[in-house]
Amino acid sequence: MKKRVSLFLVLVAMVLAGCGTKSSYMPTPSMEALNPSAGFRIDQVNDSSGYVFPGGAQGAFDLRDAMSSALRAELTRQGLAADNGLYAVNVNILAYVPGNAFARYLLPGAGATKLYVEALILDRNYIEVAKIPVYRHIGAGGALTVGAHKYVFEDVAKEIASILKDPARMGAGKSRMTYGF
Repeated sequence: MKKRVSLFLVLVAMVLAGCGTKSSYMPTPSMEALNPSAGFRIDQVNDSSGYVFPGGAQGAFDLRDAMSSALRAELTRQGLAADNGLYAVNVNILAYVPGNAFARYLLPGAGATKLYVEALILDRNYIEVAKIPVYRHIGAGGALTVGAHKYVFEDVAKEIASILKDPARMGAGKSRMTYGF
């Protein structure tokens, strides 16, 4: 019985350590507090990851389009999107690894899907008001994580929008880590 409980705890720890989102909210010290009701518009999405799908890869897509679409949908869903909003959101995709669900199934941690972005929040004068770095890592789950190479963009967009909706819950310069698929 003790062996089963120990094995179960080890497996749970591997799953929790294998999947998570780390994010921060870093307001510019000299600026006023972010006002979510003023609205957000997506200005630019840049891809600095350097990732290129292998030639002829089935399911290849544009990383910038995936991030832009996911963020636009999430801002709209949470009532934060505004074409003429006070704030512009610029997102830079810093790192992307599509991973492999079968490899995650065989060995949690292997074949991890990773996405690291930095969202800059700018006011009407394009002065930086805040920076939101988000790192999403899906390192376990096997069949539960099929398609993670695409839905990782939705996960990151949800994290950015949730911070924009209530920046006070994060506090200035604080980080948080969440777990799950």
